[in-house]
Amino acid sequence: MMGEETFHPDTRALLAYGRALAGAGAAPKKGGADHVLERLFVIERRKDGRLPIRTFGADLVNIFGRDLKDHDLARYFLAPDLALLHALMGACETAAQPGIVRVTAETACGKMLSAEMLITPLKVDGVLGNRFLGLFQALGGEAFLVGAPIQRLRIGSLHPPMAKAPKGMRLVVVND
Repeated sequence: MMGEETFHPDTRALLAYGRALAGAGAAPKKGGADHVLERLFVIERRKDGRLPIRTFGADLVNIFGRDLKDHDLARYFLAPDLALLHALMGACETAAQPGIVRVTAETACGKMLSAEMLITPLKVDGVLGNRFLGLFQALGGEAFLVGAPIQRLRIGSLHPPMAKAPKGMRLVVVND
């Protein structure tokens, strides 16, 4: 992914871990991303567009001002941003690798926080649905939220995984 040196070190650590899970990178050193556990979440991507949150780390409860387990992550995005997020998730699923979205988190009283969200597909039993592991990495300034809950996430930029060339495809030219 171009420009990944600009991502937060914890985002880069989980990016390496996601690539290793996909078989597209070296395994990260032991304990390399352990300290991010409380900033992780798992979402399910439903066909109707909902994104139910299945797990939500303790650090995220503090940042968001409440536990979002069983809430719909999609409700935090405006429709155009949600369409972009779904496109990123589709690209991640197709490539079987993580992608990153930079967001601005906003409170009802206008406080803002910049953050990165890493999203990587999980290989789980089909009965559990289409699940993704996520990392919400604040880029500093959590104290500026002064406990106000986050109401909206706005997308600033998307960083999808590299698209893979289709396998077994041939170009056929027919001259009539």
